[in-house]
Amino acid sequence: MGRRAFLAATGTAGLAVLAAACGGGGGGALGATDAGRGTLDAGTRPPGPGGPGSTSPPPTTAPAPAGPAVWVTRGPAAPGRVALTFHTDGDLGLAGEILATLRRAGVPMTAFVVGQWLAANPDWAKRITDDGHELANHTYDHPVFAGLQPEAMRDQIVRTRDLLVRLTGSPGKLFRPSGTANGIDPPPAAALTAAGAAGYPVVLGYDIDPLDYQSPPAPMIAQRALGGVGPGSVISLHFGYPNTLAALPAILDGLRARQLTPVTASALLGR
Repeated sequence: MGRRAFLAATGTAGLAVLAAACGGGGGGALGATDAGRGTLDAGTRPPGPGGPGSTSPPPTTAPAPAGPAVWVTRGPAAPGRVALTFHTDGDLGLAGEILATLRRAGVPMTAFVVGQWLAANPDWAKRITDDGHELANHTYDHPVFAGLQPEAMRDQIVRTRDLLVRLTGSPGKLFRPSGTANGIDPPPAAALTAAGAAGYPVVLGYDIDPLDYQSPPAPMIAQRALGGVGPGSVISLHFGYPNTLAALPAILDGLRARQLTPVTASALLGR
């Protein structure tokens, strides 16, 4: 897939992404088993696959189709919150270390999963949500999404949506296109239509991109993540990159020093 061009955004450090990394962009804002599991605040923890205390199998119904989704790149600034989002595929060992780091810090995130990866590792759906994180849709096999025909767009979204429903009982609340140039530029209208038709009311980009998939040194990743971050920011990071793991503690410390509280993306948007 194509490489992304670097982009400097005014005021919010909306950096560009390479096509290998994912994303989407635009300008809207809306209103494993190791010690330490269960440290997240109950208010940020999503229910299990069948709901709290349920032993019944997850439901298999998809959300009702709707009109075109809304394109959003950040949340409201007032509450002093930010969202950490991870494009989720790649090495399982690194993925486990990222989850362990977040667990020790008591920090939730949103995992934009590539469906093909999750289909190959289905137990990771529960592993991620058991740690208090939320799952979201990041296409099935990570194509350059904007280059697809409308029916192919819908197929990419629906395959991952149905996989999430099958594994967890929920399709997730958000979709993010893959193979985009950055997290700021709006996706084509066909992408918003396909997402809405699949039941996703929001397509989420991001305004903070440390370009961690290029594997710069960990201090540079942390510097880029924190340089333009502010209340309402959505930060784009990736599983599968050792330097992302190495930078994560400094990112979390920097957010804390700025009195910014990480929440899931849907919580940031109030959805």
